[in-house]
Amino acid sequence: MKILAPIDFSEDATQALRYAASIIKLIQVSQSDDEVSAPELIVLHVFQVPTGDDISFFVSSPMVERAEKNARERLSQAIESVPDVQAVKHRVITKLSLPYEGIRDTINNEQVDLVVMGGRGVNASANWLGSTTRRIIRHASCPVLAVPHTTSVFYPQHVAFATDLVATKPSPSLELFKQLLQFWQAKVHVIHVHPQPSEVSVEKAQEALQLTHFLENISHSYHFVEDKVAARGIKQYLEEYPADLLVVIPRHHAALESLFHKSVSKQLAIKSPVPILSIHE
Repeated sequence: MKILAPIDFSEDATQALRYAASIIKLIQVSQSDDEVSAPELIVLHVFQVPTGDDISFFVSSPMVERAEKNARERLSQAIESVPDVQAVKHRVITKLSLPYEGIRDTINNEQVDLVVMGGRGVNASANWLGSTTRRIIRHASCPVLAVPHTTSVFYPQHVAFATDLVATKPSPSLELFKQLLQFWQAKVHVIHVHPQPSEVSVEKAQEALQLTHFLENISHSYHFVEDKVAARGIKQYLEEYPADLLVVIPRHHAALESLFHKSVSKQLAIKSPVPILSIHE
């Protein structure tokens, strides 16, 4: 397994690095001492060379080398601040690129299984999900875990699983999610937001989601929230029943745009935002 932790030295990214290291550490403890199959943490920093506003400005090799050296020095300091990183198998990558492109290319080139990144970066607005994070969530081929700087629980015990009750097909991403639940020994709270919850039964939810097999041997319960707006209903549930992690499975581009649009991320921004794990089918 490869976990990618992009870092831009923001508070959110530092917490995401801690989260990623905790996952690797937990998996290592549960596995045998097989160096070949050992999970690996990839710490990535995408940097740019300041060019100012002069359109005639040219970037020289020495400037790139200085920028990369500075990036690696800052990366070393960031890694030293997270002791768990030193305890796990990890690699450091620096890449000259725009943030989204650099992260996307690394995901593809390294065949990353999971991205753990900050909810927003150093230049983010008040929205708790920044633009780069939203783009990675929309387009990454693997699950993406967005972590806010307020995160304090890295081994979730209560996981809120928001669903639209549409049948979910087996996939490597879902298998990874199930493995994480087993590693964490977490309880899953299956949440469905509906204008008339009384119309939905647990049996219907199980049948629609094919969850009987998926959640086998995993503690879980079902919760139906009354609301016409999914994000608002999820927020309502999380404020009443705090969870350590929110999991969503956006199924198509329109759903992704809707769920992770900046206006909706504001709706999800409860007093203490929880990490969001987005799983593509």
